[in-house]
Amino acid sequence: MQLEGKIALVTGATTGIGNATARQFLNEGVAGLVITGQNEKRLAATKQELAGLGKGTVSAVRYRAEEIADSQAVADVLKREHGLLDVVFANAGVTWPAPFGQIDADEAQRQFLVNTTAPLILAQALTPLMGSGGSVIFNTSCLEVLGMSGMAVYSASKAALRSIVRTLAYELKAEGIRVNAVAPGPTETPIYSKLGMTDEQLGEMADGMKQIVPAGRFGTPDEIAGAVTFLASDASRYMLGEQIYVDGGWANL
Repeated sequence: MQLEGKIALVTGATTGIGNATARQFLNEGVAGLVITGQNEKRLAATKQELAGLGKGTVSAVRYRAEEIADSQAVADVLKREHGLLDVVFANAGVTWPAPFGQIDADEAQRQFLVNTTAPLILAQALTPLMGSGGSVIFNTSCLEVLGMSGMAVYSASKAALRSIVRTLAYELKAEGIRVNAVAPGPTETPIYSKLGMTDEQLGEMADGMKQIVPAGRFGTPDEIAGAVTFLASDASRYMLGEQIYVDGGWANL
């Protein structure tokens, strides 16, 4: 098993990519898993579900990316329950599309706070618990190198996070901590249902993306989780500051 005996954290683990990654981490042998979510009821249900797999201890802590103090709260739980940390998957993020001409400054700042500042501060709070061999993985996006209508703020926030990956990889290499990223393309997750679109609009958007993506389909959360698991494992120990695109070829073909 790729992650046998490791202690891991997955943010945004109640749905989508985060949930699929939490499951794969347990299946790959993590000894202790800490998950986060914003909704306490859903978080408790997810903890119970994952614990029911019987493959490692599972803890849950509420983490709201917009509340910077929550980062230290997560670190405190990890220190108290495990004393150390081997893997961080900073997955939580938001997508709030707005076409140019309709961008609200406050909403733009909030999106940068959640997608860029929050994962940076979370990593800063957690890396003191990590030693040589630790792995930090950020969830960026293939849109950090692509142009898409209405996604100026989201894409910029993910491009900034990609830059942070390079800088932290350089700063933390002396401590033996690896920092990398996974960049998903269109993926079958609940994030699209939160865009405020009708079912018809979502269907039209999905059909349009399928025509653009070379693979001709959306990815699945499990496919993204597979790349995250690789970056969390010792099999990727020669990778620093890298980003793996899991986007059906969209960014490169």
